[in-house]
Amino acid sequence: MKVKEGRTVRLTIANAERSVMVPDLIGRSERSAELDISQVGLEIDTVYKEYNSDVPAGNVTWQYPKGGDMLSRGMGVHLTISLGVPPNFFQAPNIFGLSKKKAIVEIEKSGFSLGKVYYRQNEDLIPYTVLDQSLKPGTVLEKSATIDLTISVLDMQDIFNNIVD
Repeated sequence: MKVKEGRTVRLTIANAERSVMVPDLIGRSERSAELDISQVGLEIDTVYKEYNSDVPAGNVTWQYPKGGDMLSRGMGVHLTISLGVPPNFFQAPNIFGLSKKKAIVEIEKSGFSLGKVYYRQNEDLIPYTVLDQSLKPGTVLEKSATIDLTISVLDMQDIFNNIVD
């Protein structure tokens, strides 16, 4: 189509599909991710599930497109959700600050057994709470092991009383 020079041309611009920013979902719970995606006008396209000992079960480990990318409203986002620690594996619990009794329960519940118990004088913490553990919290092992504990006491007499008991 040709237009003569000097003529006025009127254009109507069609509304382009509205783009929205993809939220960053890594580390969020699956439910929270679903809500965030629907709030911006996107949909969940595909959900993969895989074992991942670094991310708690039920949380997002991967997404595509990544957070911050622009996507047309109504388009889909792919997610991978953690199933947690693989079966037949053991993950050391975080027992720092727990009472000795609660720590032993957590150790056994996680499939480990109690190793040696050491006592250290510490006036800043409540007596008989865990100061340290031999396996770093979150450590994943293929077979069970023992976890040694260091427990706080107020003074040396408490340590002696524990040895006698």
